[in-house]
Amino acid sequence: MHQGLRGIWLAAFMLLAGCAALPEASPEVDAASVDAIWTARQQQLAAVKGFELGGRVAVKGGGLSGALHWQQDGEHFRLRIAGPFGAGALSMEGTAALVSIKGKDIDLVTTDPQQVLAERTGWRLPLAALRWWVLGLPDPHSPADITLDAEGRAISLRQTDWLLQYSDYRSGTTPTLPGRIEASQQTAAGEWKATVVVETLRLSP
Repeated sequence: MHQGLRGIWLAAFMLLAGCAALPEASPEVDAASVDAIWTARQQQLAAVKGFELGGRVAVKGGGLSGALHWQQDGEHFRLRIAGPFGAGALSMEGTAALVSIKGKDIDLVTTDPQQVLAERTGWRLPLAALRWWVLGLPDPHSPADITLDAEGRAISLRQTDWLLQYSDYRSGTTPTLPGRIEASQQTAAGEWKATVVVETLRLSP
């Protein structure tokens, strides 16, 4: 075959092969379907009585970091955070309105846990909202701005003065739940960030 003609055929073949390898364009996401999935997801998770979570938490801007163990049963919770070999362990138990806090330099019961934690440990997270946020839901007691993915799951949530970002949704629960949660708050004192990596999570029916 003539060298020039062979080159033309080779170029044509490569062009066709390249076209065949191109991924198909993804269909447009139906916003109504996404909203419907999100509504069903909220209903499923709102009916959950509680959960048991194991993982890790890392704090930037002040506060305790380490292994995390959290049990939620209705309004009642037990939460423990500890560094390597149990160093600096902090335990909390109660409800959002009345909490027992125990640690190396703290042992008290308070009706204002958020303020106590901020002053004594550097933690700022609002306990009343945490049980909802960890499931990828907004606290139903205040408005929220939510961004959903194509599967009707929250990927970001703005509520009060907090921003939560969700990723690494994992199978094993129905519906699926986030495996990584990044929470941040900007105040006059600066930015506070906490990242929770979920290793185990069991829902209570």
